[in-house]
Amino acid sequence: MVMSGNGASPTVYKRQLGLALTSLREDAGKTPEAVAEVLECSVAKIRRIEAGDVGVRASELKDLLEFLGATKQTRKHLEELAREARKRSPRTAYGSVLPDFFRKFFNLEQIAAEVLRYHSELIPGQLQTPDYARALLEANPLHDEQELDRLVQARQARQSRLTDGESSQRLHAVLHEAAVRTVVGGPDVMRDQLLHLRKLAAMQNVTVQIIPFSAGAHAASGFPFVLLRFPDNLGNVVYLENLTTAASIDAPKHVNEYEMVFRQAVGAALSPAKSSALLATVAGEL
Repeated sequence: MVMSGNGASPTVYKRQLGLALTSLREDAGKTPEAVAEVLECSVAKIRRIEAGDVGVRASELKDLLEFLGATKQTRKHLEELAREARKRSPRTAYGSVLPDFFRKFFNLEQIAAEVLRYHSELIPGQLQTPDYARALLEANPLHDEQELDRLVQARQARQSRLTDGESSQRLHAVLHEAAVRTVVGGPDVMRDQLLHLRKLAAMQNVTVQIIPFSAGAHAASGFPFVLLRFPDNLGNVVYLENLTTAASIDAPKHVNEYEMVFRQAVGAALSPAKSSALLATVAGEL
């Protein structure tokens, strides 16, 4: 199903097209090497197309669909996806300040049906108040001071996917107790952040659980990650980020392992009700 008219980014369509082409190639019993030979390009380019990292020209798609024996209905669907993928992303007030390695994740997060997060030290960006976000950004010398306002706007835009009354995105966040006790921006900013997090956690589509210090080591110790689940049978993705780069993992075997680790982290965490009580306690101590 093409997601026309819902404001989806071309990144999303590239991903849909790549997955569909991968499925079509595998059903036809063809290898990436064979496809690369038909298009007279490198195997690396074929893998990037199938991963949704780059688009495909109309002439290339025509040759590819003929080689793979696509039906008339499949051809029409993939051509429509390709047209959407070639469009430019809509301009936003913050798009140009997002790091290149983060932009693809930002676009995919916007259309994920469900977001699973484990964070060990900080409140994740999607749940931050503007003041908390600004305090974090100001602490990082890699950020240009003139870009702070737009970076804060970007984090608020991500949060709107949860708070918009028409949104159906679900979020399950598991945080370590260190994330709620690390005072960012001073006591007042941190108190507001904790109360805001508690308010978000009370929403039907948001679940927040906290792993207490007393739980000790657990399956996700030392490995913060985000797992995106998509509608329309799109392959799930795990996103890992460090200071200057990021990686997206979509191999089913690895995604399944992260899902297992997330379930174990949930098991180590306090219940949502007890987690909310802990947030209120910590806020009251500030």
